[in-house]
Amino acid sequence: MNEKYAYLLGTFAGDGWFETRGIGLGTKDKIRAEFLSGLIKELFNKKPIVKLRKYKDGHELYIIRFFSKALEKRFREELGGVNQKKSKHFKVNLEIKNEVTLSRTFVKGLMDAEGYIYSWKGKPRFALEIYNIEAAEFIHKNFLRDGIKSSLSHRSNGGFRVETTGKNNIKILNFLYRLPGGKSQL
Repeated sequence: MNEKYAYLLGTFAGDGWFETRGIGLGTKDKIRAEFLSGLIKELFNKKPIVKLRKYKDGHELYIIRFFSKALEKRFREELGGVNQKKSKHFKVNLEIKNEVTLSRTFVKGLMDAEGYIYSWKGKPRFALEIYNIEAAEFIHKNFLRDGIKSSLSHRSNGGFRVETTGKNNIKILNFLYRLPGGKSQL
């Protein structure tokens, strides 16, 4: 496993789904869809299908599909054999848990899928909400290990929020949690 694969697996854990013959990912951003498509092509030497889907309510989503039964099986196994409600029940792979760089890039994938930046009383904040307690604890522990002060809270909607505030914490987050060989999106 390498950093780019760990990033893709983290992104899939947040914004992906299993299909009968492969995997799918969704994003609202065209540039992100192109980036993920290129990453999949680089990792597996086959270009995925990317289509813009327009919904009746007016919102749009880029759907990225990669047809490979082998990859679908591999992702299931690496996310703890999850079969239903992947986002809620996936497990973080032990290889990722035990290697700092892989941990960071997996978390970066989850951050890009589920996280957001906002300002509160003039201070920058980063938050990530997920319905998987193990994943939320893993993210929180990674941040604390890296010296990023953050909080973990249980939300009334059943989700879990990892949040950090302050310019110094955002700078550390921006520096440590960037794409391998690329720029951070924070």
